Amino acid sequence: MTARTATHPALALLALCALLLAGCGAQQITRGSNLSLMERYHSSKDLLHDGEGVEPTPQADTMNAQEHLQRGLIFLSQDRPELAFEQFSRACQLDPKLAEARYQRGALLVARGVPIEARADIEAALSLAPDNARAWETAGMLSFAEGNLTEAKSRFERSLALDPRLAGAASHLGAIHNYQGQPDKALALFVRALEQMPRSGELHNNAGIAQAMLGNDAAAVDHFRAAITYGAPGNRVWNNMGLSLCRLGRYDEAFEAFRNAGGEAAAHNNLGVYLSQQGEHALALYHLQRALEVEPRYYARAAENLKRARLAARIAQGQGPAATTAVPLPMSGPDTGVTGAAGPGPIPGAPGVATPVTLPPSSTPLKARATPAAVREGELRDGK
Repeated sequence: MTARTATHPALALLALCALLLAGCGAQQITRGSNLSLMERYHSSKDLLHDGEGVEPTPQADTMNAQEHLQRGLIFLSQDRPELAFEQFSRACQLDPKLAEARYQRGALLVARGVPIEARADIEAALSLAPDNARAWETAGMLSFAEGNLTEAKSRFERSLALDPRLAGAASHLGAIHNYQGQPDKALALFVRALEQMPRSGELHNNAGIAQAMLGNDAAAVDHFRAAITYGAPGNRVWNNMGLSLCRLGRYDEAFEAFRNAGGEAAAHNNLGVYLSQQGEHALALYHLQRALEVEPRYYARAAENLKRARLAARIAQGQGPAATTAVPLPMSGPDTGVTGAAGPGPIPGAPGVATPVTLPPSSTPLKARATPAAVREGELRDGK
């Protein structure tokens, strides 16, 4: 049976939101039982080092703010963020108007996940050095995290105008364009970001979503495969790939992708919903019934999809009411492949470790499988 083109021109693709705040690669450093310096800052405790494991600063009382800043940058280049944070804090104490010190401390706080404390430093850095592209980028990420997309968009655009090479700003701005239904603009930004972060699984996933929204499903599948290879969370990427494979008529591969996303019952459910939407009612009913047989508790949603598909099949044969009942598009959340109503919500992530994934071999083509008599029209069970 030949593949059919989707009747909906913009098949929505759901991506799990996972925010990457660009800047410094801070990591948790434990030194005995002491609180980290950034944790003490967060809790308003003394910032001075208090013993074991923290290196003393030579001539701390005689160093000026600029010297503390340079020392902090050295620690940062050595991947020692706690010590860098201490030096940036001393520089800020000595000279609150030292813009780079305010920015660097704010960026470390953002990377540690304390954006409220970071905001004062980042806003100060913008005021003191309005041409600091990285500060605009980080400020955009703070606005993005707060859900203020208008402000975030403006700040990312400002940062890219100052420095077009900022991949973090490009990827986040691309995510906003995807949210706003502008995949052409999003894709251009993702392509730019991928030039600098070609092994970013999240970025490939987002580029795939933009391609799929544009109807370029073959290119989307390529990006989704790269996303899995480079470590993006697999369940949502597999689901996105399954949706694009459905639109390409590659149902065997789509089934395997959906199964990788949420298990066999979810795969039958998602494929059944899609086939019903395409008017393949007999095969759709088979898959929806199989979803309930494989996992009887699978869901009231699968049972509801089955009822809708049965109604659609009867309408197609002139046996039902004139008005059709809409069948929802297959959507997946983070762990299952159930249907739902949601739009694309991609957020770029960090480059991942390459983990090649091979699709399981498909068995008999789905289109060639016989439809069991028990699920032919007029003989359906509700799966209860």
